[in-house]
Amino acid sequence: MYPEHPLSKPPSSHRPLMIALIAVSVLGLVAILVVAALTPAHTVTGTALPADQYGPQDTATRAKPLPTTTASAPRSTIAPLTPGWQTSYSISRNAVYDVPQDWTVPTPTTIVGFEGGGRVVMSGAAELSPKACDGHHSKAIAGVTGSKLGDVSAAAKDVACSWATVAGANDDRPNSTYTLSNVETLTVQGKPAAHVTATLANPGPNDCSHPATSIVHAVAVPGNNGQSVVMVLYADQGTDGTATDDTIRTMFTSLRPAGLDAAACKQDNDIVGTWCG
Repeated sequence: MYPEHPLSKPPSSHRPLMIALIAVSVLGLVAILVVAALTPAHTVTGTALPADQYGPQDTATRAKPLPTTTASAPRSTIAPLTPGWQTSYSISRNAVYDVPQDWTVPTPTTIVGFEGGGRVVMSGAAELSPKACDGHHSKAIAGVTGSKLGDVSAAAKDVACSWATVAGANDDRPNSTYTLSNVETLTVQGKPAAHVTATLANPGPNDCSHPATSIVHAVAVPGNNGQSVVMVLYADQGTDGTATDDTIRTMFTSLRPAGLDAAACKQDNDIVGTWCG
């Protein structure tokens, strides 16, 4: 845990937040938010679900994080499609994807994302070098979120824009600008999909935790009820130890249903974009 900070925002951004959602069964599931690996002033508390829906959310009201707990949710035992890799899965979306062995995979209830002028978060998380830059930065984060849009091209564009906007919000310098790619249509594990990138130009001064360039990948696949399941990868560019394009593509092209039964799917609230049910 990093120390608490005052409600006024000190200079920062481009550092992901992580929230571990621990489910405790006492006549039902009670979600407890545990905040870890946070950027100063990026503390978020509140209702656990549907916090991992995509899109900017109001974060004007702030509260102290709840105490850390040592309880844990089960880690993935789902076999990877990629030899030698591991898997990460989202219990709220019944989705799984392959992750390289040098990435860190927390529990399935862990949420990662960004806060600043809005909030974007995702579950089924994975991180590359989560304690880089003196312990305050991840070289890349990945996870699964969703969109109400059933058109996968529109969903991928919408999610990419939302993530680029929130991730690019800065307190101590101008906001980052981003360039949206054309839509790439592809097939992901037998399902039609759309891939869009948003490349961010981050104003200086640049350093380990604030690289000059970063990128958002959004890959949308049809979900239930006319919505889309969307995988997001946010990664540094042009610095040592970053994720390669081949690695990122192997990760998002492995996105697939996790095969969870109804009891294992966490559906406490209406989840946008899911393969549960």
